[in-house]
Amino acid sequence: MTAQYYEQNALKLAQIYQTDCFESLHANWLTHLKPYLVKEHLSFLDIGAGAGRDAKFIVEQNRSAEVVAVEPVSSINRLGQAYTRELPIIWFRDELPRLVKVKKQYDTFDIILVSGVFNYLDSHACIQALLTIRQLLKPQGLLVIKLRHCTDEQHLELRGLTNFDTEVLVTMAQSADLSLELITDKEQDAQGRAHTTWQTMLFKPI
Repeated sequence: MTAQYYEQNALKLAQIYQTDCFESLHANWLTHLKPYLVKEHLSFLDIGAGAGRDAKFIVEQNRSAEVVAVEPVSSINRLGQAYTRELPIIWFRDELPRLVKVKKQYDTFDIILVSGVFNYLDSHACIQALLTIRQLLKPQGLLVIKLRHCTDEQHLELRGLTNFDTEVLVTMAQSADLSLELITDKEQDAQGRAHTTWQTMLFKPI
């Protein structure tokens, strides 16, 4: 991951992230989320939490939820903590594929949301990341992966991104005992970037 770009543009990016609406960005899997939102003591892990938008939404919907936010970019992590300082969200500066700090303090989660992170990992790291996630996912848990697809090579290079094929990810997930539940159609980028689309994949433990 090209952390320098995100460190240098942290404030601008945080403002963009926080402006976007959770229910619009995640509309295509909200029906799968709703049964969990009423769960007593829901445990939610947000990997690639950015500036805290998604973690904030979960806590506001379920006040008994235990929400853990993981953001490796220190400047964005600090902005996320400031944005959610009145809410019971635990923040870590940690990252896939190993999530060393999270694994030391937590066993399993009901929902794990991974937004855009797989676009920063090579194939070996992706496999290791899926194994880590599977270890942290409860038997009836839900894994949500959002993938970015980009046709602009300059944009990919600037942010240290790679395009990741969904079929490859499904195969890797199966090897980590994760079964595909849903794959959405490609959706437009919330920031209006013509070169970028997004896709959501839901997995359950096998």
